Amino acid sequence: MFVVVLLASLLAGCASNDACYEAGTSPEALRSVYVIKRAWHTGIAIPAADWPNQKWSVLADFAGSRYLEFGWGDARFYQAEEETWWLAIRAAFFSTSSAVHVIGFQDPTPDALLADEVIEVRVSAEGLKRLTQSIEKEFAQSEPTPTGTSLEAAPEPNRFYPGRRRFFFPRMCNWWTAKRLNQGGCPIAAWSVISANRIIREARGFAAAPQTSP
Repeated sequence: MFVVVLLASLLAGCASNDACYEAGTSPEALRSVYVIKRAWHTGIAIPAADWPNQKWSVLADFAGSRYLEFGWGDARFYQAEEETWWLAIRAAFFSTSSAVHVIGFQDPTPDALLADEVIEVRVSAEGLKRLTQSIEKEFAQSEPTPTGTSLEAAPEPNRFYPGRRRFFFPRMCNWWTAKRLNQGGCPIAAWSVISANRIIREARGFAAAPQTSP
């Protein structure tokens, strides 16, 4: 764990304060996504109505939700009701499978999401399309089927789905969130991301970037 913290500090970096879209993009062409932090973990949320592929089956699984949050992690550790040091070590170095966690919710606020922080980030419509496509590809199945597991400590409804990608240190949950933001057009180097605090600093910078119009 000391090594993880040390590397996280070395790779902390500074927020870029650059926008996640090209200069001159019309405000009408921008869409909102939300970066969500809970302790050491981060996820990313998108309004269900803005999801480009409205036929995607996961949207139907959360038909009553205005927003969907997506997170990723080791299948065993992520779905455990009690997180232990052994599970954390096993996840980082001996993971055998991953899971995508989806949470449906109505309002993008920390209270509604039982979160430490929620930051709105603006991306272009094309960036949102790339971001959502990248999320869809993270599921092991083209028509994802829930594992049947949910977390009592998470907002309802929430479900787990088998993930496609292998989980291992340093490519863990916050790297995954950074990768989604990068796919959406945000200038963040996912390879350098380990900590949730780094994600939040970057998201604050993206949120503070000036919006310009032609």
